[in-house]
Amino acid sequence: MRAYVLPDARLARLAGRFVRLDIDTEKPRNAPFVEKFPIDAWPSLLVVDPTTEQVVLRWAGTATVSQIERLALDAERALRAERGSKADGALARADRLMGERRHAEAAAAFREALQAGGKGWAGRERAGEALVQALSFAGDPSPCTAAAREVLPRLAPGAAAARAAAMGLACAREVEDEAERTAALDALEPLARRAHRAKGVLADDRSWLYDELSQTRSARGDEAGAKALARRWLAFLEAEAGRAPTPLSRSSFDGPRLQAAIRAEEPARVLPALLASERDLPGEFVPPTNLGVLYLELGRPKDALAAAERALARAEGPRRIRVLVLKAQAEDAGGDRAAARATLERALSEAAALPDGVRPKGYTAKAEKLLGELGGAGE
Repeated sequence: MRAYVLPDARLARLAGRFVRLDIDTEKPRNAPFVEKFPIDAWPSLLVVDPTTEQVVLRWAGTATVSQIERLALDAERALRAERGSKADGALARADRLMGERRHAEAAAAFREALQAGGKGWAGRERAGEALVQALSFAGDPSPCTAAAREVLPRLAPGAAAARAAAMGLACAREVEDEAERTAALDALEPLARRAHRAKGVLADDRSWLYDELSQTRSARGDEAGAKALARRWLAFLEAEAGRAPTPLSRSSFDGPRLQAAIRAEEPARVLPALLASERDLPGEFVPPTNLGVLYLELGRPKDALAAAERALARAEGPRRIRVLVLKAQAEDAGGDRAAARATLERALSEAAALPDGVRPKGYTAKAEKLLGELGGAGE
């Protein structure tokens, strides 16, 4: 979004009505902001009431220019407490509940808005996608999956349908009951493939759908299908990266390219691209981090360790936990278990010193798990 959506000239019309603030949530200096306004997913768009400092609208994930314009309009109405239709009122209430991260209550309000608005309501697509998103964040995959099955047939092919389909597939794979899970995937996979083919879908969202469709094929025992999708995904990302206007925008495809290449069992294919990103973006920690992951996949632990050291020199705050975990994996792969244990203990110590709102819980848990597998200190 930073490279392709936010620079669009149409968004300049929002100047004077909104003050745009870009926050890198992993920078230590931004920890107080993240503590006050916790983030559930990246990217996220928040509209904050300047008087009360309350979030009146929260949108997780990507958005097109037209969707950002619509989000801004809805936020303005909420800030001004404008009286609208019953559906608009329910939508504004749902947005405030999402802003407060009361996901289950927000889902109920989004559903109320959909029921009140009917087929011709202008907010129908946003509310439908937001319903799936709210239930996804609520943490119970069954209602999330049911909502995706309900709203997707009613959404026009496009950006909202693509994201709702990706979230729906991710939720469906987490359903514990096998029969329910199979029925959900049977229903959602065709809808996701239709959404994937549609026009007007951002490259990030099309990539996300490739990922979810490939993972779904693997989860259903179709490894050949998963691998074929990964190859198509990789080719798509290579084409998008080839059209990128700057090294930074090109590097935004590096992470998914690495995932796709590993899943396609062609990891070496992305090595030139990752080397180019580190060369062209010498101050960024992500390119050497990606290289470290790739070198481990290629069975080159010494190169992985060197890449992790370079990344660590550039990483700040919670980013360091991710890099320290990578460094420990490289040390372990190179046969130095003592060094790996020490690095993981360092990662956990640095994580414990971070404010709770910015502590990377996933990588902290991974460090704990890896340390347990290595036997902990002194073993």
